[in-house]
Amino acid sequence: MRFLVLSDVHANAPALEAVLRHAEHRGYDDVLFLGDAVGYYPDAEKCVALLRSLKPRAGILGNHDAALLAMAGGQNTGHREEGVVTEVLAKQLPELSDDSLQFLQDLQEHVVEDGWEAAHGALRNPWEYLATVQSAQANFPLLEQQLCLVGHTHVPKIFAAVETETGPMWRTVQFRQERTLYRIPPRARLFVNPGSVGQPRDSIPLAAYALFDDTAHTFELFRVEFDVLTVQQSVRSAGYPEVLAARLGVGR
Repeated sequence: MRFLVLSDVHANAPALEAVLRHAEHRGYDDVLFLGDAVGYYPDAEKCVALLRSLKPRAGILGNHDAALLAMAGGQNTGHREEGVVTEVLAKQLPELSDDSLQFLQDLQEHVVEDGWEAAHGALRNPWEYLATVQSAQANFPLLEQQLCLVGHTHVPKIFAAVETETGPMWRTVQFRQERTLYRIPPRARLFVNPGSVGQPRDSIPLAAYALFDDTAHTFELFRVEFDVLTVQQSVRSAGYPEVLAARLGVGR
């Protein structure tokens, strides 16, 4: 099975559309969505509708998705970036259709299938940033399958561990090319992050996505150009915080 893996779309429609066009030419059988359909950029309804149309095999709840749903239920989100995130989500909530809200409500915190599992941030805490070897090591005892797909950091990266007589030996692989094919070692257990569709944070202002083949045991990472200027203009037209436009151009 060849999966299209998408994460951290953050209501960036030009980026999502560019990724879907790119992936269509390469082919895939099903879709895995790792969370954060909403937040940051002004096309929440369009992006959720696109994700709905893909009918993902697995859909994971992101922290921005959860914060919007809490807001819809009249709850305080308690998000650590309360100012920017809450301001944006408050604008997006009334724009979402009932079907889109239902899609977000149906997202899960953790999905486990034969050979792989998926979460938004990490296994011990759904909003934990799995960004270092230390965080990978701390989550390693909770790993149920060979491979766990995660998002949340917006940085495409793999943490791979191979068991030795003295314990797991770790290797970190970060993806910085426009296309990288990673062959999954048969004895390794891994945390795999495809990066962010909508807001890259590794100083490369290109959308990121992956194709995961659980039969060929490969993970192929792609970086895709999208119309950054159009997104920046839409941020300003929608009255969103200027920092969201500025950071997009530098991939931060």
